[in-house]
Amino acid sequence: MMKRLMNILALAALVAALSYAAVPQEKKAPDKYAALCGQYRFDLTSVGGPVVTAKFYTEADGFYVWADTSDNPDKISPVEGSDTKFFLDDPNEGHWDFEFIKDDKGKFSKCRIINAGAGIDSTGDRIDG
Repeated sequence: MMKRLMNILALAALVAALSYAAVPQEKKAPDKYAALCGQYRFDLTSVGGPVVTAKFYTEADGFYVWADTSDNPDKISPVEGSDTKFFLDDPNEGHWDFEFIKDDKGKFSKCRIINAGAGIDSTGDRIDG
């Protein structure tokens, strides 16, 4: 009886493992967003702000932005159904939208940021290659 139970459990584990392997797995943030990572410069002087350099990078748990005007990085969330659009809801600064844009060579060379509440709609250039 015990041997039969062990065989059933082993078979169930094998079926579960094969089912998991058959489903396409979501890429981890470092792989999925690697092409977007880099430094981008945004000129916000037209709305009374500074020129801001923002670094976008990945860690195992997600995608981050760290502006040179901030003390800490912020984790940004993907917009459902898109690999190039993200958002951030900041308790102090409100809602931010981010969109990464490819150039004619297929490289992500621009990032558009929007914060409607602050009157910001700016497209920054990638400055690290």
